[in-house]
Amino acid sequence: MNRKYKKAKDLEKKAEEYFAIQEEQNKPCSIAGISYYMGFADKSEFLDLEKMAEFAPVINRIKLRMESQAIDMLTDKSYATTGVIFNLKCSFGYSDKQVAGKDDMAELMQNARKLIDEAQSDE
Repeated sequence: MNRKYKKAKDLEKKAEEYFAIQEEQNKPCSIAGISYYMGFADKSEFLDLEKMAEFAPVINRIKLRMESQAIDMLTDKSYATTGVIFNLKCSFGYSDKQVAGKDDMAELMQNARKLIDEAQSDE
């Protein structure tokens, strides 16, 4: 892992520079953009810092700030909504459909069984 940044404060300072430049130029922020600005070879090298306890809070705040910006862009007519939605899905795990979890499926099966039992007892 590349250790371009020895301290979390150095990483945070560089991130603030990136955000200021993007804001000044009225450009959206991105993981790819900040990775490039900070001198990383690729996004994964930047995101790998999240695995290190010292850097995890900084990386999480950077990602949260970008996610918040993307959400705000949904109501701004100067941005293409489909592009913003694509970014939220790819970069932040958003999804169009609700995925039933294990507990949801168990509850669904239990409710289905009750309905079947009730229908059979009515016969």
